[in-house]
Amino acid sequence: MASGAGFLIAEGILFLGVFLFYNSTAVPSVAFTSPSLLGLDALAFGVGGTAAFVINERVTVKGQGEQTRREKGAWALRWCRYQLSSLLGNVLIVLVQLALLATIALSPVFGSVIGAIVTYPLTYAVSMRFVWKVNPLGRSKE
Repeated sequence: MASGAGFLIAEGILFLGVFLFYNSTAVPSVAFTSPSLLGLDALAFGVGGTAAFVINERVTVKGQGEQTRREKGAWALRWCRYQLSSLLGNVLIVLVQLALLATIALSPVFGSVIGAIVTYPLTYAVSMRFVWKVNPLGRSKE
């Protein structure tokens, strides 16, 4: 749920940005090296990732994980860990997105959806384990 909400926010930012830059969701295939498009991706995934983190903190892992989760000072550390754990997945999403744009001129708005389908299960498992020390499969270690 949290990753999906974060992705929808990121996708909304990407959609609006692409529309503002190109007056359409259609993007020329030569734009795959555009600094504006890369900056837009970074902004979208940063904001979407933060939204997903907050939802995970408030809903998904509430009452789970280590004692440090309750410490207010550890919030920033968990947010940094979450962004780091999401970074590889986000980079892969952008690589898929740009490859599809360069090869078949698929809009970045749609390319990011394909990239997310591939990467989010791995990103979720890594973030649950690395950030909140929760078993992503829900099984106890006992």
